[in-house]
Amino acid sequence: MSLDIESLGFTKEELQERVIERICTQLMESVGCDEDGEEYPVSSTFRKAIDAKIKKHIDETISALADKHVLPNVAQYIENLTLQQTNQWGQKTAESITFIEYLVKRAEAYMQEKVDYSGKSKEESGSYSFNGAQTRITYLINQHLQYSIETAMKSALQVANSAISKGIQETVKFKLEEIVAGLKVQVATK
Repeated sequence: MSLDIESLGFTKEELQERVIERICTQLMESVGCDEDGEEYPVSSTFRKAIDAKIKKHIDETISALADKHVLPNVAQYIENLTLQQTNQWGQKTAESITFIEYLVKRAEAYMQEKVDYSGKSKEESGSYSFNGAQTRITYLINQHLQYSIETAMKSALQVANSAISKGIQETVKFKLEEIVAGLKVQVATK
């Protein structure tokens, strides 16, 4: 009596499918054990590598599509966007302006806003004794100048200190050589 695939109840195609499925399962999953010794399926390193490559490919494809289709539309949308100021009932209270004009006005207002000695506006300081003696641009320029001057002075002082210390070292060395040359050692016996 000979055994063949048909006598076991399988066709050749069914056996091939089962073998391929078993191989794929073994490649994609392994078995791990918990503290109690019970087994559970764990993704294999092969599966993790495939998942990583798929994720990378998806991310690259999405980025390419966004660069090609979304970003140019966003830039165009921002350039053509108009803003309309309204009251609480939605009625227009001022003329509409483009987003770029709005940004320019906000930047100008920000730079011309009165600030105190620490660069804070009245709202930011929260103090009753606010003294807005200068604009924000003046404050920022003063801060930049102070930083630049301070950096330059520290650099100049460092150069001067190194030159002075070098001169002092040479003078001390010269004077010590003079003193050593002027010393006479006498040995007297009694």
